[in-house]
Amino acid sequence: MKSKIRVTLVITILVSLVLIFAIYKEKNPKEKNIFDEMYYGEKKVYKWGANTPFSNIPGIEQWNRNDFMVNPDVKELNYRNNTVKEKYKNKYNTKKIGDWIIDIEFRYDTKEIDISFYNKIPEKQITFSIHYKYNVETKIVTEYVDFFDNTKKMSEAEIEEIPKIKEYLEKNNISIKDLKETADELLYEKVIGDWEKYTNSRFSKDNLGTVKIERSPLFDGVD
Repeated sequence: MKSKIRVTLVITILVSLVLIFAIYKEKNPKEKNIFDEMYYGEKKVYKWGANTPFSNIPGIEQWNRNDFMVNPDVKELNYRNNTVKEKYKNKYNTKKIGDWIIDIEFRYDTKEIDISFYNKIPEKQITFSIHYKYNVETKIVTEYVDFFDNTKKMSEAEIEEIPKIKEYLEKNNISIKDLKETADELLYEKVIGDWEKYTNSRFSKDNLGTVKIERSPLFDGVD
């Protein structure tokens, strides 16, 4: 009789612990914001037989995520240690500044996401880019704007200085306000909008969760 009581007690304790853990996990999920959802959702690529939420998003280039760890051809996509890359097959046409390539890179060695947008202008031999780099530990997204002048040597091609970027924009009749609105459209309407719509996210473009976004100094004072 005593042994049965002990077994029942042990089972009761175990069930209680499982319930407590489940309730804690529900109330305190590791995904504190929408970027955490992307980061940990994509990390499923390291689990055999588990697809990632990105496979559910229309327009994302499809590849065999289930074979990531064992298929040499697929592992070539992991061109840097612990790095996974997703991208849209087609360019996204924005309302004001043309077509943009969209890449999303997950760097699991440094716990970061790099969401990148590229606007190539072949006739001017220039590629304009906007990056949003998210750090999982600090919960900060940092926005960067730069462009590549393909007429220069590789070591000199990347232009990051704000005065030079403003000079380029003025020369090409692109307002900083239009660029800021385009950056918002790319991040919030396209990438976050698709994530919200197709992955059953707990967050949205109006409620990103616990995260701070640091904008590029290029947009200081621009409404």
